Amino acid sequence: MTKDDFRQVLSDAINGNEDALATLFELYMPLINRYSYVDGMLDEDLRQYILLHIFEKFGQFEI
Repeated sequence: MTKDDFRQVLSDAINGNEDALATLFELYMPLINRYSYVDGMLDEDLRQYILLHIFEKFGQFEI
C-alpha cells in the first residue's frame, strides 16, 4: 500500500466507510494483537478494548 493509498483509506474510514475501517483494522491487527498479550497469553478482553478505543477515536483523527 502506497502512502497515497493509505491516506485515502484513512480518509474514507474517518468519513464512515466501513470497508475502509475494516481494511485499517486488518492492516494493524498484528500490532493490536502484539499489544494484547498479558503474561505471555492473548487477552481477548484487552484486544477488544483496544479495538473499541481506536474505533471511538476515529472521528478525531486529522489528515
